[in-house]
Amino acid sequence: MSPIRPKRNPEVVWRMEQGMHAIAWDKVRKEEAYEDVGVLTLMVHGAIHQLNLVGAEIWTRINGINSVEKIAGEIAPLFGWEEEETREAVLEFLEGIRERGWVTLPGK
Repeated sequence: MSPIRPKRNPEVVWRMEQGMHAIAWDKVRKEEAYEDVGVLTLMVHGAIHQLNLVGAEIWTRINGINSVEKIAGEIAPLFGWEEEETREAVLEFLEGIRERGWVTLPGK
């Protein structure tokens, strides 16, 4: 089985909300709830969506080259998670945004 290398849909316009990104990481360091803080804005077909910190960290690593394993390997230590658990979470996230048409999952 070849590695899954997610690729962003080029029609999805996005930007990191730098101030909110910093606030979310500050909450992580303080062990406060950060999951509801929108840190990355996506504009898709006239609709606006936001990703939280975990989603943003995954999104910024999607480039058509990085495999799911590489992305999970980079995300796990950021949040102190087990790598296999992180891989499953990354795949679940990617499946969700694939269903919305925001990414493709070549190799799957």
